[in-house]
This record gives sequence, structure tokens and C-alpha cells, in this order.
Amino acid sequence: MPNINMIRINSKLEDLFDGKIDVTDHPDEQALFYSRALAALAIMMECGVDADVASKSVTDGYHDMGIDAIYCDDMQKKLVLVQSKWRSDGVGSISQKESLEFVEGMNRIMSLEFDGANPKIIHKIPEITSAIKNMDYQVLSIYCHTGGQDMPPYAKRPVNTLLANTNDDTNKILDFYEIKISDVFKYLASGQEADNICLDDVLLSNWGKVDEPMKAYYGTISAAALGTWFNSYGNHLFAQNIRFYKGSTEVNQGMKKVLQDEPEKFFYYNNGVKMLCKKVIRKAAYGTNNKMGLFSLEGVSVVNGAQTTGTIGTFFNENPEQTEKATVFLQLIDLGDSGENSALQITKLSNTQNKIDSKEFAALDPQQDRLKNELMFSGIFYLYKSGALIDDLIHQVSIDEAIIAQACYQDEVTYAATAKRNIGALTDDIQKAPYKVLFNARTNAFAMKNSIEIMRALDKYLQTHEGEYQGRSKLVLIHGNRFMLYLVLQNLKSNPDFNIKMIAVTDIAKSVAQISPRIILNVVEAMNQVFPDAYPANIFKNVGRCREIIAAMGSITG
Repeated sequence: MPNINMIRINSKLEDLFDGKIDVTDHPDEQALFYSRALAALAIMMECGVDADVASKSVTDGYHDMGIDAIYCDDMQKKLVLVQSKWRSDGVGSISQKESLEFVEGMNRIMSLEFDGANPKIIHKIPEITSAIKNMDYQVLSIYCHTGGQDMPPYAKRPVNTLLANTNDDTNKILDFYEIKISDVFKYLASGQEADNICLDDVLLSNWGKVDEPMKAYYGTISAAALGTWFNSYGNHLFAQNIRFYKGSTEVNQGMKKVLQDEPEKFFYYNNGVKMLCKKVIRKAAYGTNNKMGLFSLEGVSVVNGAQTTGTIGTFFNENPEQTEKATVFLQLIDLGDSGENSALQITKLSNTQNKIDSKEFAALDPQQDRLKNELMFSGIFYLYKSGALIDDLIHQVSIDEAIIAQACYQDEVTYAATAKRNIGALTDDIQKAPYKVLFNARTNAFAMKNSIEIMRALDKYLQTHEGEYQGRSKLVLIHGNRFMLYLVLQNLKSNPDFNIKMIAVTDIAKSVAQISPRIILNVVEAMNQVFPDAYPANIFKNVGRCREIIAAMGSITG
């Protein structure tokens, strides 16, 4: 008898991934499409990305090292490894042989052993290496299958051995969990948008209410309730947040220790959780006073408190009894007809109170993720999330570099002067200029990467040759670096290859070395002519003065 759940899963996977999963190696094997789509779906479920991004994570094929999908989640600081098995009848589990193959693949990835790996894995070596070397990252392994039974103990033994050999009491580097047909069906049936998250029978203690300018409720809630929600919805709870749950960080480990040792005091040590809701309905139960209140929430997203929610969720799995003893302060904001702008403003200002740098709000901009994915096709890892540090100049670029390079790439010198005067102003509001001038749908990933390499080459050139100049001329090299980057870029971005491919770093260095002496000379002469007595540090922060120097130079190109 056909399994109706499998029929529905088949249909949904086709809707999500038709034309997106690469099956060119075996175009006639439908089961292969479903297996690879299942691996991509596991990435969607864990990381909250869309089908297009998840599809590109698939590595299944000959010489895949037992790994069917790899995704580096910068937001959660996790390297996610997936093995998938398609059971067309919806029954069965994982064999010990299949488990051993996955464990061997995990071992090789963590050891950075890629000999014989297929091109899809080779292509991901830069991001894999970066994650493995980064002490903040965790490796998360997922076995996703459409069988109905849990992995039997004998099959899970190799996984448990690897976990024991990798982790210790204080540092959890590697984690593992299993996704079965029931999990897949539930996820696909409930939809993938945050708007679909509805929480019923939310019980608030000692609750209060605010009516203006928009309705909000607040009170305390059992930490176990947060744990249940996180385990049900995972990172989809944080769809409108700047960050997902980051895993085993120092701060999150501290929260776990409080839950373990002093759960009754968790409320006093923690700032609580803030949720945006499309609709908040107060139920009639417990309606006579404010001691207890029962609520129904529609379209839920945690916009402040992702680390609290995720930490409680993971601890709840380990120790539900201790979690029950803790309470958390919870704010529920009913957006009603307030719209997207109100939601974004609440998200921004809530997190600003936690001293988040303004550029971190770029995490809310889908253009940043687009640029990351486009650069990754060329083997370049774009670090645009907070805390990521460059340790491989060949294969990595950062948002800090991109902001400066994009500012100096623009035709108008205003943005280059702003980059020198107050770089934070460039990312102060991701909804409008100057940020939208630098990063928008027309921002070209090749041009951005080439501009960054020109910036690196020019910075190196200026540092190397600084000793050859004296007095005000030397100060130009120090304080006029962004202005000169603007001038160099205006000259070099006319290269016909600038927007269509990544120019070789050696060629960029030669071009920069060739043009820089003339630009330095022209800037120094124009500055001395127009501002003979002004201190160079102040000149290049001022848009008007930069324009006067350009006018005195006569031309910024040639």
C-alpha cells in the first residue's frame, strides 16, 4: 500500500527543488534527486536558508567522502555536515555501514583531509578550513532519512565514539542529531516562513499590559516552554533577528551553568526574551486577575534573546527537570497593522541596547548573503557576520574591507571622505543611503572583490613606500589613504574585466604600483596649492576639501 506521507513529501520536494538540485551526473535517477533534495532540506531546517541557497550546499556524488551536503552557517557559527538516505517506502532506519561511512567523512572533514574529494567538496575547502580553524565554530552533523525508526544503538555506536573522542566536558566541538520522516513531514506541512509560527496556550505569570503606541504584554514564563518552542521550530524562531543561536559560546556556556547550578536565579541574571507577533490574543482562562494569563500568538519571531532561547532549548534536551525550575522575562509585542518598518525598528533598537555595531545590521540585508554566495562560487569566503576574522587573505574578504572598498569605488568622492571621517555612518541605516548606495541589487561581486584587492595592494604600497616621503607629503600617505584609494579605483575600474571576473592579485599589485607614484605626486601638489597650511588629517575627512583637491588636479583619471 502506498505511503501517503511519502507521496506528499515527494510532491513538496519537487515544488521546492525542481531545477535547483544538480543531477546532471545521473539525470534519469529520480531517487537520486529526492536523496539530494533531502540533504538540501536538512540545511534549510537547521540554518533557515531558502531552497536556492540550500541546493548549492549539496555535495553528493562520486567521491563525496560520505558527506551529501556542507554548509557553513556564519550566523550560528556552525559547519553543518549532512548525510541523507532516501527510503521510498518511508520505513527503516540507518545501518551500521551507513553510519560508519558518515563518521569517516566527518573525521576527514575535521582533519582537513580532502585527497580524492569531488569538485563540489574541493570548491568548499576555503569555508570548511575557515570554520575548522575558528575556535568559535561548532561542527554539526545531521543524518537525515525518510525512515520511521531511530538509529539503533549498534549503528549509533561509531557516532558516539567520535563524539566522545572529539568533545570534552567543557568544549563541545562536534554535535550530532537525526532527522526522520516524521520531522521532515512536520516541517514541510507547517511551511518554511516565520509567519507560520503560532504558539497556543502561552502561560504568563505576573503579567502586565501596555496599550500605546502599540499593544504589548509582559510577564514571566517557564524556561521549559522556551525550550519546547526552540526544539519545535529551531532557528525559524529568529527569522527577524540579527543573529541566530550561536551555539557553545562563552556567554552561552555561562547561561547553561546558571541553569544547571542556580535555575531559580536565572530570571535575575538574564535580560529576557522579546517576541514580535502578528497577533496576540488573550484567552478567557485565568481572566480574573494578572497573576496568570493565557495567550495565543500568531506570526512569532524572537527579535531579542536568541542566545537565551537557544541555550535554554539545548539545555532542556539534556536536563528538562532543571529547566523547569527556571523562569524567563518575556515581552510580547502585537504588531497588528504596524507593518514591517515598525518590526525592523524594534529589532534594531532592541539590539542597539546590547551595543551591537551598526554594521552588524547588514545581517538583515539579503544582498549580503547574495554577495557571499556569488563570491563562494569563485572560492572566496565573504565574512559579513560579526566576530569572523580573516586568517586566509587568498580566500577570504570581510565586510569591513567591503564597506571601505565600496565607498571608494563610487563615482562621488563623498563616500570615500565618509569612510575616513566616520566609517560607521556608512552602515548606520541599512534601509537608506549611504548604505543602500554601497550595497544594493546592482552591487557586483566581482567589482567588490577587485576593489578590495586594490585596497589591500594600495595599503601595502603606501606602507612600504612611506619612508621615502617627508613632511606633509608623508602625511598624505598616512591620512589620505582612502582619498588615494578613491583615485586609484576611478582609474582602474575602467578595466573591461573589472565587473566580469576576478582579476589576478599579481596583476592588481602591478597596476597599483604603476599608478600610485603619479597619484601621490598629483595629490601632494594639489593639496599644497589649495591648502598650503592645513593639516592633512583634516583635509581628507572633509568632502568639500576633497572636491577642491580634485578640481586643482584637473582630472582624477589618466
